[in-house]
Formats: sequence, structure tokens, C-alpha cells
Amino acid sequence: MDNKIEILRFLIKSCERESLSVFNSLLKDLKLTANQVEVLTILNSYGAMSVKDLGNLLICEKKSPSRLVQSLIKKKLLVKKIDKSDKRVSLIALTAQGKELIPKINSANEKFNEIIEQKIYDPSQVDELIDILSSYLQGTDSISKIRRRFNMEE
Repeated sequence: MDNKIEILRFLIKSCERESLSVFNSLLKDLKLTANQVEVLTILNSYGAMSVKDLGNLLICEKKSPSRLVQSLIKKKLLVKKIDKSDKRVSLIALTAQGKELIPKINSANEKFNEIIEQKIYDPSQVDELIDILSSYLQGTDSISKIRRRFNMEE
């Protein structure tokens, strides 16, 4: 059994590495990384928010996402503005240039999802994998973020 667990461990690691490589190749023309796309996608879905709130939804960034946000501000895809209801809070929002990229980002996301879907032949396996991986991540910050972001039940 120990050998099977080790094989599983490296399969999980390899799936992540291979998937990231495929997704980054789909994003190459946009000159964005998968992590940057995640930030833009969240802000497009949820609207302007604080860096802290963004961090509570990001799967890609374990530490503070401020470095990631700064890289997108430099690319003029995000802007930092003051919250009208609380002047002490800075909100991060998409710029017009950032909003223009959303259809292309959505297209890359859809292509990537299709690639994954083609590799999993039985749709019930998707549900089974979600259950298995959710169980594995039980009690972690990662599963909390996924549940929050996709409105999943606990």
C-alpha cells in the first residue's frame, strides 16, 4: 500500500505540473500567468474588493497576493482605489484594459476545461474525483477557499 500512496502522491503532483504547463501555453498570447488570470477572473466575477478579500478567494497564492496585484497594476489591468464607504480601505478593481481581456481569458479557461474533460471519459468520475480530493483537503484553507469561491456546501 505504501508504494501506491507514493504513486498517488506523484500523480497528483504531475497532474498539477502538466496542467499548469498546458494552461500557461493557452495564456501565452495574453502575456499572463495562470495566477494573474485567477486574480482577473475573481475580480470580474465578484467586483472590486480589498487585497485581503481577494486573498480569501485565491487558490494560487498562499501568502499575501499583493505582489500578484502589483504586477497587474503595472500592466495597467488593475487599479487601486479608495473604498467610498471606508476611506481607510483600498479596493482593487479591473481597469477598462483588464475588462477587455476577460472574453479572451474566458475562452482560454473554456479550452482548458475542455482539455481536462476530454481526458476524463466518464462524467461520474469528475464527481468522484471532486469528492476524493475535497475529502483529502478537508480542514485546510484551500478547501475553504474553493467552497467560498464556488458556493459549495461543507
